[in-house]
Parts: sequence; structure tokens; C-alpha cells
Amino acid sequence: MISFAQNGEDVLLARAFRAQTSGFYVDVGAADPVVHSVTKHFYDAGWTGINIEPNAMYFDLLRRQRPRDINLNVAVSDSAGRATLFGVHPYAELSSLSSQIVDQHMTLPGAILAQQEVEVDTLKGICQRHVKGRIDFLKIDVEGHEQQALASADWRTYRPRIVLVEATLPTTAVPSHEAWERLLLSQDYLFAYFDGLNRYYVCKEESELLLAFRAPLNVFDDYRVYTHVVEVERLQATILALERRCLELEGLLFRSDGYPTRYRLADSLHQMLARVPLVQRATRSLFEFLFRVTRR
Repeated sequence: MISFAQNGEDVLLARAFRAQTSGFYVDVGAADPVVHSVTKHFYDAGWTGINIEPNAMYFDLLRRQRPRDINLNVAVSDSAGRATLFGVHPYAELSSLSSQIVDQHMTLPGAILAQQEVEVDTLKGICQRHVKGRIDFLKIDVEGHEQQALASADWRTYRPRIVLVEATLPTTAVPSHEAWERLLLSQDYLFAYFDGLNRYYVCKEESELLLAFRAPLNVFDDYRVYTHVVEVERLQATILALERRCLELEGLLFRSDGYPTRYRLADSLHQMLARVPLVQRATRSLFEFLFRVTRR
């Protein structure tokens, strides 16, 4: 599989749901529909779900690229209404309902504070309107607003089989789960795993899912990272362009008259030919290292 998620979250979830060909997710703080997306792999595999994203730019991308999903341009908190979304341009992924959290990001290079009024809903209200069956997993990444988001759910009526929550303070490794973990445990959710960024929980009635979290990501998960795939494709395109240019130079050299012209073309061809194996070796090294496979 290709992993699109920031920290391999989709690989662990795919391991847990390996036997399923379809399913349903709820993504709170969905952000970009491709880059760092926990749900992209599942959508491509035929799953559907709800993407909840207050940022207008990301919502527009979700609306256009996820037509099978329910896409909601709202924020999630413990009460419905309207609130101020604090954004940090050009770091859209760091938007938050918490002004204190955003204040910490203003030291980033080129950071500009932006504010907008957004609709706010609760997880309970969203589920009542849009969830018709089982929720396979709920993912929450709301930049420091996790406690309010979790408190807004009806855990007795809607019980996601797996819940994963960003569990460190934004852009740091400082744990933040003590503020909200007790809420999940009190609703009969079992702690399953911490991946350095997120904490995973399994509902008690499906405790067999805990087996999927016995080991970290490893070679047997047979995954490739999306950003690495893109880089290899870029290098392969560079090789093709170099090879085409070499063929063009060979043709010009064959048809040219006069020593200066032939010398100049031969020198250009020599330089081009020297670059091809360098790029090829870089591509092979990247492919073998990142994908953990030998040349086929």
C-alpha cells in the first residue's frame, strides 16, 4: 500500500482492518485530502466517510476530490454555534480554535495571523445527521482542541471501533493526552498504542483489534510512503528527459558539418551522458532504501 499519512497512521489502521473491503470513517480536522491524509488510502480502496474541516481552502479541496464522502465545512467543539478560527498563514494546517495555541506558532518564518468566523458543531450532532451505521475509525486532529471535540461525542450511541487522537502539543513531542484520555477510558475504550504523535484506542467490545497494535510499523506491512513515490517518479521523469536530449544531440552531431559545431555538440552530449547514470543511481538508491525492495 501507499501511505499518505504523516506518521504511518493509515498503515496501522489498514493492518487492523485488513479483512475489510469497505468501511466508514469520521475525520475531524481532515485538512488536505492527499498530503498527510489518514483517510486517502481508505477512500481509494472504496471506503467512505465524513471529512470535517473548518479551513475553507482545505474544505474546497475535499469537496472536489472526495465526491463520495460527506464533507463538512465546520469546526468541532463541545457546543454548537459560531467561533473564531485562528489561522497562521502560510501554515494552514496549524489553524485552531485556540488562540493560545496559535500564538505559539507566530514565531514561525513568515507567519501571519488570520481570523475568521466559522460554524461549529458537535460530534453528537454530526453523527445524528450523517451516520447511518457502524463507524470503523474516528480520527481527531484539532490542534489543541481535542478535549472539547471528544467531550462533544455521544459515546454510547456512536462507538467507533478505533479512535486515534493527536496526543502531543502542536509541532512538539510534549504529551497532551492527560487532559482528555480519562474521558475515553471512562467510556470503555482501551488504550492500544502510542506512535509518538497519536494515541490509539479500541472499544472494549472489540478488544481483539488490540492485536493489530502489538508491533510498530515494519517491513511486513508492505507499504511505501507517498512523498517518496512522488520523488522517485520525479527522478524517473528526469532520466527520460535526459535520454531524449541525448538522442537529440546524437542526431544533430550526425548531421552537423564543421569541426567547431561537431566539437560543441560532442561536448554537450558527453555532459548529458555523464548525468544519466548519476540520476539513475540516485533513483535506484532511493527506491531500494525507501521501498525496501531490490531491482526487478
